[in-house]
Amino acid sequence: MNGKVYSLRFQEDFVDVSVKEVDLLNELEVSKLYHCDGLVLCVGKDNSKLLLWNPYLCQTRLIGPRESFHVTDRHAIGYDERRNHKILRFVDNFIKNMNKIEVVYEIYEIRSDSWRVLEEVNPEGSIDTHQRGVSVKGNTYFVAYRNGLVQEVFLLCFDFTKERFGPRLHLPFDSFDGFNGDLVTLSSFLRGGDDEQLAVLFGGYESGFFEIWVTLTVDPNRASWSKFLRMEPGPFSSYGFKLYSSLSGGSFFVDEENKFAVLFELYGTDTAHAAFVFGQDGFFKSSVNLGQALILEHHHRKAARPPLVCSYRPSFVQVKHPLVHERKMKDLSLLHISKPMCKLLF
Repeated sequence: MNGKVYSLRFQEDFVDVSVKEVDLLNELEVSKLYHCDGLVLCVGKDNSKLLLWNPYLCQTRLIGPRESFHVTDRHAIGYDERRNHKILRFVDNFIKNMNKIEVVYEIYEIRSDSWRVLEEVNPEGSIDTHQRGVSVKGNTYFVAYRNGLVQEVFLLCFDFTKERFGPRLHLPFDSFDGFNGDLVTLSSFLRGGDDEQLAVLFGGYESGFFEIWVTLTVDPNRASWSKFLRMEPGPFSSYGFKLYSSLSGGSFFVDEENKFAVLFELYGTDTAHAAFVFGQDGFFKSSVNLGQALILEHHHRKAARPPLVCSYRPSFVQVKHPLVHERKMKDLSLLHISKPMCKLLF
């Protein structure tokens, strides 16, 4: 993977895997990707651009800022109870004369093609700039924290109908002391074909285990959980990978019906991307090499970035601004199929 977007297609039990670049987005170096209701929000390198994309309709929209974009911008995409699709942007604004940081929240409404500022948004915790929110039933869930005698970690949900954050939602495991550096990351999945639910992965290389929990019910004000699997592989290196607690590791998805989960991580000497398949019984099943990893340079240090994945489900939500010709429709056709299953990878 090289900073571009790929479609990942597979049969049940993650066999017959095929990876193909989506050349529609060749001109955009994507750093983050968010999915909601068939729409994909693509964030350019250094948060320099926002591109809204409906792969099924082959439509895109380049979204300009209200004033300007910033490297610390965080985003989410969702919809309200009337199915009005919106984008949330929030950014840390340093106030020099007061020597403090104020978080500014903005909403972009897709139907009106306009931004507006949200007032008096007071979440019960902080959300790091690297956190990837996950959309479930139109609302976006984030891993958040609050400092005290010990650091407490929990979930916060942004409700796109109320345009406010809900209360703290407790995680189904010990959520104090910052998890001692372990990874906590979110994903979404479908139960029974149409019931969207939340999944959370917890663990890491240092602890020597990871586990995945799934919600039985979830909304902005409450969540109930069930453990999906626990994996204790001893040293993760025996499978050729680590779970990174750094900025972007631990991308995964759950197939509840077929009782397996797939983790996407760096492989071997941290120069390649791979998918690792684990059964719900806690046993390692297989791995698939996905190609070379993207090497990023930050503060004169070079490091590979783990792969990121999100599910895709087709929709007829209009984005307008068509950007492709008929000859490119064929390249995107595999995104139109729900079986075999499809994910977006970058």
